[in-house]
Amino acid sequence: MTTHTHARRVRVGSTPLRQGGALALLLAALATVSACTTSEPASQKPTTPPSSSSPAPPTATKETPEEAAKKEAIAAYQAYWAELPKAFAVPAVEGTDLKRYAAAEALNKAEETVANLKSNGRLMTGKPVLSNPTVTGAELGKKTPNASVSACLDVSEWKITDKKTGKPAPVASTAVSKYVITSLLERWDGSWKVLKYELHADQPC
Repeated sequence: MTTHTHARRVRVGSTPLRQGGALALLLAALATVSACTTSEPASQKPTTPPSSSSPAPPTATKETPEEAAKKEAIAAYQAYWAELPKAFAVPAVEGTDLKRYAAAEALNKAEETVANLKSNGRLMTGKPVLSNPTVTGAELGKKTPNASVSACLDVSEWKITDKKTGKPAPVASTAVSKYVITSLLERWDGSWKVLKYELHADQPC
């Protein structure tokens, strides 16, 4: 499978708090200046009316078609990861909306996994946690628009379980359960679908 580039996610630190503190100090300083000005005698005030210092209202930034398309791709990608665990919990693709959000290789892999779970009398409990999905590349002007998405996938609470006993099935342990996943989506007839994905166990996140 083709590996698509992924973007590093930037953690939000304490910058907003520092900015908030600076803003509070600025407002306090402005209040002090205002108090000093109003205490002056009326005769010392300028006769010309002061100009308004009120800031102009911010103008709303209109979302571009490209930004809207990327948001739609991310929403479809998140929906795909919401439907996939539902299919593996039965296990069956029927009764889920997986085919609405997956096609080609991604759908084939899901159906193969469902078949393997059935034949071994197993299912999957819990669910994966997908965080920070980001569009890392897009070709939206093509006849069939596509987008590459990178995210962090945590599968630590997604367990293979014996269907009869309800107990965890013995599986080979892995050192990493939270890693980068890259995926390719295409828009078919106005709907985004996940076509394929690649797990990067060597890239913990």
